[in-house]
Amino acid sequence: MLNEVNEQFRDSTTRYIKNLMTQSEAIRKQFEPSFYEALEFGRPQPFEEGKDNSGIYGLERIYEDRAVLTPYFGCASYCRYCFKKTRTLAGTAKLMSEENMEQAIDYIRRDPRINTALITGGDPMAQPKRVFKLLEELTAIPHITKIRIGTRHILFQPERITEELAERIASYNHVDYQNPLNSKNISVGVSINHIDELQPEVIAAIHRFTKRGVSVRGQMVLLKGINDTVTDLKNLLDHLLIIGVTPYYLFHCMDVIGTYHMRTSVQKGLDLLAQLTEFSGTYAVPYVYVTPVGKHRVSPGHTLDYEMIDGKRFIRTRSPYKASRFKAFSGKSVLPALHDEDEKGFIVSRYLDGNDTPIRY
Repeated sequence: MLNEVNEQFRDSTTRYIKNLMTQSEAIRKQFEPSFYEALEFGRPQPFEEGKDNSGIYGLERIYEDRAVLTPYFGCASYCRYCFKKTRTLAGTAKLMSEENMEQAIDYIRRDPRINTALITGGDPMAQPKRVFKLLEELTAIPHITKIRIGTRHILFQPERITEELAERIASYNHVDYQNPLNSKNISVGVSINHIDELQPEVIAAIHRFTKRGVSVRGQMVLLKGINDTVTDLKNLLDHLLIIGVTPYYLFHCMDVIGTYHMRTSVQKGLDLLAQLTEFSGTYAVPYVYVTPVGKHRVSPGHTLDYEMIDGKRFIRTRSPYKASRFKAFSGKSVLPALHDEDEKGFIVSRYLDGNDTPIRY
């Protein structure tokens, strides 16, 4: 089974990550291929099937006010739970060409409803020249006021986050005191799942941004046997807050191929958040699961509605998204599988739940 996994997916990591894997079980489990990945489970594209690129490679949109740009689909290291696994870990995705980037910028420039651009991957910081090109173009568009860079490269190769790189990114920040809505806010979203990832080198790399006024937001994926205890999460949140990183999202692990062993139940995440609320309001990190139509937020006290389909447990909920708006911005004429429209025009989604059975890695 492990041979099957290695034939299908990459297992490349950096020297820095390999060293950390020998010191931390939590890190090893995130990057080391497992025979569990060969189990018949999951979808090849649990989120991307809901997106449309308007015919422009690397551009995606499902929300009115946000466009997503993916200039580079590769990474310096490959997380086994990645929801783009069949593209990044399979090595099938190509680069966004210069022409693609120009087309995407022109698309964004022509639609004033878009005020936010997310530069993501793969990992865009693995090829910073592409990030700089996009920043130059995006900050020149008047209605683009918020630009987010999603990265895990700070963990993969912290030495590559130099003072010069941080200074260049910070230079695109601008605050208009007279009219704040004319400001340009550049933020970095860093994925950190466990306290063992916050090594001194990683903290120093993060600080190169924060000391220059670049907001850094931390997002986490809830992973079975890795960070699914209140001690793990509280410890991580404590450290993020004290080094100036704003906790942004706690994601439930998506049902991508090969993640059966890494997914808790959604209820487990709710229970953990309920325990965190006993300490302080600073631990009120939004908990979400993601379907092809977008994020679904769940909070402590939320009652989950279950539906069994072909012997599998799904969470059924009315999403906050109107079907008409989703179709308009996704470019889809029909809703994704397991989604339908209710009598008020909202999308009703069904999300495959995980389970809390302990796994031996």
